[in-house]
Amino acid sequence: MAAVVCTLAILFFLGRVLLHVPAPIRQSREPAAIQISFVSRSVSEPSMLLPPEPANAPTPRHSRNPPGARAPTAPPSARADAPVAAARAQGAMAAQLYSRTGQVQLPPGASIDPLDPGHAAVPPGMTDQRELDRARKVMERPNPVDYRETRFAKDWKSDGTLGDVAVQGLNRGMKRANRAIFGDDVQNAKARPPPDVRFNPALAQNAGELGSEATGDAYKAAPIAHEPPPDLTGTGSRNLRAELAQLEPTLARCDSARRLALLAPIRTHLADLERVERAMTHGADPVMAAQMLPRQGDSAYDLTRRALWYARKQAARCAG
Repeated sequence: MAAVVCTLAILFFLGRVLLHVPAPIRQSREPAAIQISFVSRSVSEPSMLLPPEPANAPTPRHSRNPPGARAPTAPPSARADAPVAAARAQGAMAAQLYSRTGQVQLPPGASIDPLDPGHAAVPPGMTDQRELDRARKVMERPNPVDYRETRFAKDWKSDGTLGDVAVQGLNRGMKRANRAIFGDDVQNAKARPPPDVRFNPALAQNAGELGSEATGDAYKAAPIAHEPPPDLTGTGSRNLRAELAQLEPTLARCDSARRLALLAPIRTHLADLERVERAMTHGADPVMAAQMLPRQGDSAYDLTRRALWYARKQAARCAG
């Protein structure tokens, strides 16, 4: 019985809530909408940028004429002041700083915007950095994608394909293996200079690598000892130039074609030696100066000496 009573009470209250009709809400009177009206500015409106009028200027009096009355004629003084008022109104319009679109109001004859950073005036004798930057970036285009690096960018292995990622993984593994085997202090390889021994063409294992008359490089097989250049500051080339000057009168006995064929390798290798000496004396790359340039200068000096020896031998045959 208690459960039945509770159930009936709940159903009664629910029915009352559902069937309850709310009282009508009195609608308040809506406020009047705001009305905006645009009033055109009169050209004769005084402006704050105009100069103040003189104290003795006559004050105009506005009077309403009765209907049918004839408009009063302006006095001669007012007619004379009409151009002045028109010029003042025009000056008021020209004195506005900004136009209706928000741009800077410029004089009618202005062709360059003084506020444009690209055409800013530069004092005489100074470099226009903006123009230089614009010239350097003439072929550059802004990135259409507004990419902003996030904190997860460092976690990416590569921006390439899976093959690129695999190659980068192998390179990192090789570096770790080399560091584990050889340590962090790895000595760089250095070029070994040629041995200081006398060259004997008869004892060469591969005679095909030696020069011959058919190939025009028979001077490479000259049986003379190898000598390093005295230095790479110009002494070696000066000594070889002096020997060449002594040899040229002897080569004058040979025909022109033979003389040019004998002088060509001498001048070629001598020019290579001078190029190395010029690089060493005028500041070369540290790695090149320590590894490659000394070997190149050594080879050019040795080949020039061999070409001189071979030219002397051929010049003696021409004289005979």
